[in-house]
Amino acid sequence: MNFCLITLIMNTEVFFNTLILKAIKLKSTDLHITFKQGEGQCELRSIKGLVHLKHMHFDKNLLEYIKYKAKLDLLKSYKPQTGYFMIMIGDKSIQLRIAHIKNNMMETIVIRIMNPPNYLNIESLFRPLDQVFIEKELNKSSGLILISGSTGSGKTTTLYTLLNSYKDKKIYTIEDPIESYHSNLIQLQVNERQDLSFESAIKQILRHDPNIIVIGEIRDEREAKAAIRCALTGHLVFLTIHSNSAKKTLDRLQNLGLNYDELLSVINLIIHQELQTDGKTRKMTYELFQP
Repeated sequence: MNFCLITLIMNTEVFFNTLILKAIKLKSTDLHITFKQGEGQCELRSIKGLVHLKHMHFDKNLLEYIKYKAKLDLLKSYKPQTGYFMIMIGDKSIQLRIAHIKNNMMETIVIRIMNPPNYLNIESLFRPLDQVFIEKELNKSSGLILISGSTGSGKTTTLYTLLNSYKDKKIYTIEDPIESYHSNLIQLQVNERQDLSFESAIKQILRHDPNIIVIGEIRDEREAKAAIRCALTGHLVFLTIHSNSAKKTLDRLQNLGLNYDELLSVINLIIHQELQTDGKTRKMTYELFQP
């Protein structure tokens, strides 16, 4: 590797770390990087929506650097891909999820900053009465607990907060990808290229006598039915799902092919959440629902 190439890589890395640091300081969750017609632009997802970063000029080397670090398949650049990697900012490890799309006109990368939550206790999220009710459901040995909300509403943060309340439980997760690493969880990432499908992950987990099974996000009928089967066989199952309200979560599950009566028999609790903002601050609101 010659000196010029090393210098280019170092400069690109410094620029990239600067972008991530700026996003963190602005409490942004997502960084949008777009390259088209020979020009690049950056936007941050903040309380005020997408904010364009002025004077942040870069060339295509930035995108190539990100794809390389995320271990994306560079020979399949026109195939939408997802990867992740970690960087160090000072003494802090920052985990990033990379989503890449390219067509004949443009190339875009969206970076999700997936830091572990700063707070990991139920008291910091829920009102006292809600907390008592939720803890009662957490103590059950079987059934289904769903966390619903829109994209970016903080479902994953709520999920990990609930899981963090358990002591001496064997908790297995199936995620695609793993959004945040936790030492008290046994986390599996679906990887079709390494023959670890969703079905095979479920099968292996059930052989390990788990107390709790966590399915990162329900996307299709296959995953939804697998979650129901696990709950019906005497396991406590957590999952997250996109929905606009607690009651509409049931509609969403039925649209995925699940039987309504079966859902009523297995669901312990639905926690629906919304992230509200007035342009200056964020506030999380929760709705609890038992069918």
